[in-house]
Amino acid sequence: MGSNVAINPVTQVQILREHELLIARLYKVYAERFSQLCSFWRELSAEEISHANWLGSLQSKIENGSESILMERFPIAAVQTSLQYVRKQMDRVNDPEFSLLNALSIAMHLEEALIENKYFEVLPEDGEKMREVLTLLARGTQTHLQKVRQAVQQYK
Repeated sequence: MGSNVAINPVTQVQILREHELLIARLYKVYAERFSQLCSFWRELSAEEISHANWLGSLQSKIENGSESILMERFPIAAVQTSLQYVRKQMDRVNDPEFSLLNALSIAMHLEEALIENKYFEVLPEDGEKMREVLTLLARGTQTHLQKVRQAVQQYK
């Protein structure tokens, strides 16, 4: 979708939610592949599902009109590019050359990108529920990045 095409707010949040769910699936696949960090990956996956649920509740509030967001609030083209990237990474998991360090590096890259692209930045125009959800998502993403960085240090 071109950047000049306006995407309605419900669709924006839906795409972000899909992104969180796909990352959760990727982490679940990593849990199955790398038994030495199975609980680590499962925990991250479960937390990504929580993030998606928060976005789902926000989406419901936007749909029923009790919450509004700015048009073009999120960098949807970047999110869609990331969705494609995550799908490609899922395809790589069964490659015998794919290592735990590869998985950790990809996870670190994904979490850093969420922060750097300011997906969860709170704006002055944001409503109360929007602020709440974005603050929770920002904190959760920071926590994931810290956990992944610690694991990278441990397995380097």
